[in-house]
Amino acid sequence: SLLDRKQHHPGPPHHIYVIIWDNVRFHRTNQIREWFTTNSNQFLNVCLPPYSPFLNPIEEFFSSWRWKVYDRQPYTRENLLRAMELACVDIPVEAFQGWIRHSRAFFPRCLARDNIACDVDEVMWPDAAQRHDAAQ
Repeated sequence: SLLDRKQHHPGPPHHIYVIIWDNVRFHRTNQIREWFTTNSNQFLNVCLPPYSPFLNPIEEFFSSWRWKVYDRQPYTRENLLRAMELACVDIPVEAFQGWIRHSRAFFPRCLARDNIACDVDEVMWPDAAQRHDAAQ
């Protein structure tokens, strides 16, 4: 795995890698928790709050990637795999940099536990009572 390879090629002494994950179930398995406990001197595992895709740049990538794949109209498995591969090349580095900047802009306010509900896409909030666009 990527983390095992990084463990065998450590960075500078006292360097700690922070791994930020969303709340996908497999990120919280016993095997993953045990690995981070065993390697806590070099790695720190931090999970994002639930329902916070705006804090995770990979979600923006998945959205962009999906539309670029759809644009190629793949109708067979082979065409789909090729379209997925080509779509990755179509996404410029600047897009990734923008997604990271966008996510990072929310970090200080999230850490301060500010209410940022009005600053993100309200459709992402699961509780309709908290949404400003919910029917009154």
